[in-house]
Amino acid sequence: MIGRRGFLRAMAAVGVAGLASGGGIALFACSREDRLERALRGFFADREAAGEVGKEVLALDPDAASARILMDRLGRRRGAELRALADSDPERLAEWLRAQHREDFAEDRVVVVRGWVLSQTEAWLLALSALP
Repeated sequence: MIGRRGFLRAMAAVGVAGLASGGGIALFACSREDRLERALRGFFADREAAGEVGKEVLALDPDAASARILMDRLGRRRGAELRALADSDPERLAEWLRAQHREDFAEDRVVVVRGWVLSQTEAWLLALSALP
């Protein structure tokens, strides 16, 4: 049985690898408007598992049950920068998300889901995966 930390590390590693290789973006034929959302929704390789955890996040924060709200939260007023990265440099987008994840823990911006301590960034990415 895999532990929660191992599960989250594996999901994050696969998701970052997918973004860095362009896999999170190239799999979808989407307009420029949707490219960032598609990349972020595809961050975790196992979307079904991510969605299950994301449902728990949404249950704790029902106001976040909108892709637009989650995208705004993830962008933290840097939405244009993220959109440009999704269009041009998926590896830098992944690094930006990792940096935001580290900042969340440093600033104690965390969410507890079933005893798991997640950064807000992780929680919002997981919640985005849970949306239809």
